[in-house]
Amino acid sequence: MSCKYYLILFYSISYLLFALLLWLSKAKQGLRLFDDKGLVSNPAMLVVLHIGGIILFGFVPFIFDHSYSFVLYRSDTMDNPSTWVTLLLFILLLFVSPRIAEKKYGKSAANFRADAFPEIKFILVYFIIRILFICVYESWFRGYLLNDSIISLGPALAILLNVTLYSLLHIVNGRDEVIACIPFGILLCCLCIWQGAVWPAIFIHLALTVPYEIRFLRKNNIDNSKRYENFNNRSLRIPG
Repeated sequence: MSCKYYLILFYSISYLLFALLLWLSKAKQGLRLFDDKGLVSNPAMLVVLHIGGIILFGFVPFIFDHSYSFVLYRSDTMDNPSTWVTLLLFILLLFVSPRIAEKKYGKSAANFRADAFPEIKFILVYFIIRILFICVYESWFRGYLLNDSIISLGPALAILLNVTLYSLLHIVNGRDEVIACIPFGILLCCLCIWQGAVWPAIFIHLALTVPYEIRFLRKNNIDNSKRYENFNNRSLRIPG
């Protein structure tokens, strides 16, 4: 099998299997930790989704002996302007992402119940696999796929292909997220090409996602605790 068809097979298997896993997770109500309807209804499916992604994007490349196009970090480019741009965006997102969660919380707070809040063990396991998933996910898109596409198609078409495939995966989450993926995907691709490594995409994706989810859970837990305490206080009142 020629190198060209070998790479097409490699990318097709990983991408299509993960797309199927996404739609299965949506059908099983385990796609996201929370949405406008409340906390995830099927936590086990959510964990399976992330572990499946880790296998497809993290382990499959090594099974196919395709690790040569993946560069996580390059010390010789750390003094590039791209490093400072990445770090500034990282810090900015650490502050902006929780604010987005606050806005999101205001729309869906009524859908959360104190007794449905996930246990601390699940939260810890979730964030461990969530962080690992984002690392391998960005390594696959902005590492393997982007680098091989640049060799075959050139930078412009490589970015177009990368962002298109990246955005299509988010159809399962709705039109707004697909649209948001376009500038975000272009930004990550450009930073990784500029830096010559994939760590900028990992840093920025983590800064956008993890603080958002932590803030959402924290805010929801605090408000649910207050509502629960208020309910108990009212139930303990004895009429005079």
